[in-house]
Amino acid sequence: MKDVKKLLTEQANAVLPDKKVKQNIMRELGMEQAERSLAYAHGGEKAEKNKKTLLIAAAAVFAAAALFLAIFLPVFLGRGKTGVGGGKFADITDADSFYAYGAASVGALLSVPGESGASGVKLLSFAQKDAAQETHIETVNRYMALVEGLLSEESISETAIAGADGYDFGMTVHLSGISGGGADYTLYYNKIFRGSETDEDETQESYSIEGILIAAGGQYSVEGNYETESERGEAESELYFKAYTGENSYIDVRQESETETGDAETEIEYVYTVYENGSVAERTTVEYESEEGELELLLSINREGVRDTLLFKEESENGERILSASGEIGGQKVRFRVYIRGGQYHYVFEDGSSEDHDRYEDDDDDDD
Repeated sequence: MKDVKKLLTEQANAVLPDKKVKQNIMRELGMEQAERSLAYAHGGEKAEKNKKTLLIAAAAVFAAAALFLAIFLPVFLGRGKTGVGGGKFADITDADSFYAYGAASVGALLSVPGESGASGVKLLSFAQKDAAQETHIETVNRYMALVEGLLSEESISETAIAGADGYDFGMTVHLSGISGGGADYTLYYNKIFRGSETDEDETQESYSIEGILIAAGGQYSVEGNYETESERGEAESELYFKAYTGENSYIDVRQESETETGDAETEIEYVYTVYENGSVAERTTVEYESEEGELELLLSINREGVRDTLLFKEESENGERILSASGEIGGQKVRFRVYIRGGQYHYVFEDGSSEDHDRYEDDDDDDD
């Protein structure tokens, strides 16, 4: 986050009271007259009275400045993209928005073009040291649709539709891209209401689903849970969404949150775990960061004892919206730019080399 002192200096004209406001306060409190009187007073009760008037007026000006800061400082601290610090995670406020997020994000991972393992997600071995760049590209490409959607300006949108295939409810979910277009996923489901309880000190809500997710022409059995509990300022929750890709294989996405003691701010991240035949094959954490008012997305990928990190941000280059990335994969530093052109991701590395990969598979996407 940009240094507050620097920010106030840059935004002083907009944040602090202007000269006219100060003069009005002085005039209302008789400060101008007090200043003139004090200039001619040589002591005694009159001078003491005028000094008190000056102190009161100065305090009033300070209070006005504090009021302006309280109102406008959060605005300037949050300038830039909508949702800085929370991004699209801030839009997840109830069961429906959580299930929409789960369907969109898991659908994006399931829609990666190319050969897949039993999980439906292309898994990689980072031991291929002789093909490091190809490994970088493949790792990135699996998450690119998700990254693109989370850094785009448009919200993840859900539209209720009629149920089908024996399910009572349905929704279509749209995940936008940074340059327009995007992908659509369909979720059919039944609601399983677990119950709720509200009293003066505690609120509990439990609501789960089971159904199917249609993504990239495939159909996947899903289940999800949205359970929250709050009591006397403390909150607990269990939010997860699973899409099964085999008898004992699935992708699981869970919300994890942490509130520091004495800190009103809560850090939220989403953890994606790929299970193959009942064992964890890969675990990826996705979280937002804010740097000088710019929203960035951090991916931490753990597989086979190796932790890789990638930091993405959206930029503009000659009027074209692109993604820039930096981080470490397989112990190697990487930095590259991603251009979205003709239904493909065009990766350009620091050494000038480049490579193209298909954007994603989506039967309903006709922008490509």
